[in-house]
Amino acid sequence: MASLGERIKKLRKERGLTLQALAGDELSKGMLSLIENNKANPSMESLAYIAQRLEVDINELLEDVTAVELRELLEKVEKMYKVEIASKKLFEEYRGIVEMIHPYLEKLPFRYESARLLEIYSKCGYHSQTGDWPTALARAEEIYEGLHMINQSAELHITRAMMEFTEHRYPEALEIIQSSRKVFEERTGILDPLKKLDFDYYESICYSAVGDYKNSTRIMESAIAYSKEQQIFYRISDLYRLAGFQAVLNNDIERKDYYIDKLRLFADFSDDEEIEAFADAVEVHYLNSFVKDHEKAYRIIEQNLSKNEETTTFLFTLEKGKALYGMGKWNESIIWLKKHKIWEFLHHPYDLSMHYEKDSYLALAYSKIGDKELAIEHAQIAKDNIESMPDLPYKKFIMNVYNQINP
Repeated sequence: MASLGERIKKLRKERGLTLQALAGDELSKGMLSLIENNKANPSMESLAYIAQRLEVDINELLEDVTAVELRELLEKVEKMYKVEIASKKLFEEYRGIVEMIHPYLEKLPFRYESARLLEIYSKCGYHSQTGDWPTALARAEEIYEGLHMINQSAELHITRAMMEFTEHRYPEALEIIQSSRKVFEERTGILDPLKKLDFDYYESICYSAVGDYKNSTRIMESAIAYSKEQQIFYRISDLYRLAGFQAVLNNDIERKDYYIDKLRLFADFSDDEEIEAFADAVEVHYLNSFVKDHEKAYRIIEQNLSKNEETTTFLFTLEKGKALYGMGKWNESIIWLKKHKIWEFLHHPYDLSMHYEKDSYLALAYSKIGDKELAIEHAQIAKDNIESMPDLPYKKFIMNVYNQINP
């Protein structure tokens, strides 16, 4: 953070003024030089004169962090801050952002830029487990509320809910989402369309996490219909993906095909290959786990893995192991299943349960090649992982494999 003298010097140079030009008739060039080099403190009268000559408010000079500094800092941070699939690399970048903002925390004035910096600091601090993110989050909310910035304040409420979700406290996350939504609807009468879709999406996710699939589907389909009516494409790929997966679990083939087709159309429209990969992933999962058409699943998997991208590798490694097992290629299946790592940033019971199948397939493959000890070991791992999960098809499969391996 710049000192008073440094701020005066910076503003003077930005305006192309010499020391003599800024000093004018009321200050000497020597005194101004001492002030700029922090070797003398100006009186309030002199400071007011300098501010007038620089054509800024005197508070711009007195504030520990000026508006210009705030804007410059926020601009740098916004360029660094990414909202994407969680990874260790991303969280390392978040630590860098925390370190950049931290020296300013105690000096931030009551301004939008400060609230946004505190919001980013708190999100990065939470995910990277660095810094005093709870205090920063509360301060950001206080400023947004004081400035009557409803959407930004609502975003922080959603952030709090998803922090509970990340800790697998799903009922608490749902309660926060619902109570926050009620507060903002009562305050504004009607939510901003994008914020409404945020609340819809996260409420649907929370409902599915607590096993209330009826309400999850109701809100999700309502959000999709609202997006169409309003011609808003925000969250639409997330909603289609969730709807397609929910249809798979419900064994509703017609709805599954409908939403996968919609996802592919949106991928074409947005020219986004990652969305296309997610559409393929839903289809492959259905083929492997529900209809056992492993050859067809394998062909789609190979088309995606040939792109050799991080997202496709994550999405299809486990499914390739499952397909190979279903095709009777047990040793190859073991190689691919062992390549798959259960992503530590997964938190939804659907995702966790689906990936816990890995050890059940390893147990089956090891059993096929006669390694009873490893078969028992992996069957037990899968059973231990799935026990706290809701009663989804994956849990039934894992428990059946456990009982088969341990008759």
